Amino acid sequence: MKIYKNPNCKKIRGSHVLIVSCAYCKHYIAKYQKVGESNFVKMYNDRIIEGTIDFSLYHGAIFCPNCGEKIATRYITKMDKKEAYRFVPSAFHKKKE
Repeated sequence: MKIYKNPNCKKIRGSHVLIVSCAYCKHYIAKYQKVGESNFVKMYNDRIIEGTIDFSLYHGAIFCPNCGEKIATRYITKMDKKEAYRFVPSAFHKKKE
């Protein structure tokens, strides 16, 4: 399993690190900096630390590298025009590091 560092990653002060994995096969997907205690429904590209997917390349969606299930869809947020991935409900697991 190859781990790719995200070149777009920025350190976020006051964040905690989450480990995101596939709900179907429990395969590791990414390490993410989460800010706040709200629900985890999207992942901003500049907060992803590393992952098994190369986030420097363009992806229309995130698929599990192990089983091929769809985890998230790429979109641009309306408020701040940032690139993010919206999760498919119940397609992922998260765990605090």
